[in-house]
Amino acid sequence: MATNYVRGASITCAASRAEIQEMLSRYGATGFRTVSENGRTIIAFTANRRRFRFLYEPPGSPEPADGMRSPQKPRSLPPPKSHEELSRRYWHKLSMLIRAKLEAVDAGIVTFEEEFLAYMVLPGGETVAQNVRPGSPVRTLPASGPRR
Repeated sequence: MATNYVRGASITCAASRAEIQEMLSRYGATGFRTVSENGRTIIAFTANRRRFRFLYEPPGSPEPADGMRSPQKPRSLPPPKSHEELSRRYWHKLSMLIRAKLEAVDAGIVTFEEEFLAYMVLPGGETVAQNVRPGSPVRTLPASGPRR
């Protein structure tokens, strides 16, 4: 049976954030920052001259103005005993997700940009995921390169 440590319940949020920053830094990410405001947490960084942003909103928080919602809490885990436990689980799972993405990049299965595409920030300030989600207005990106 899995222990709380394996599920991430006893790893602090700060330790997981530091691990995420360290992993991304090894792949050349700079400008790493986290911001928490109004129950939302944003992780932003720059890599390969592109900006990336992860957004986390805990389950049960009010609907955000931009319509983006975080995935619901996993059903396989028992309900958290506190908001702090929920946060620890989230940060641990996010750390595992980023580790898996970076391992796929390291193995040559995908490029960094391919694996983090949904989190890439577009010129208008939205991420690719925010730009293409259902119900989003259709936008066109400026053409690159010379026009013929």
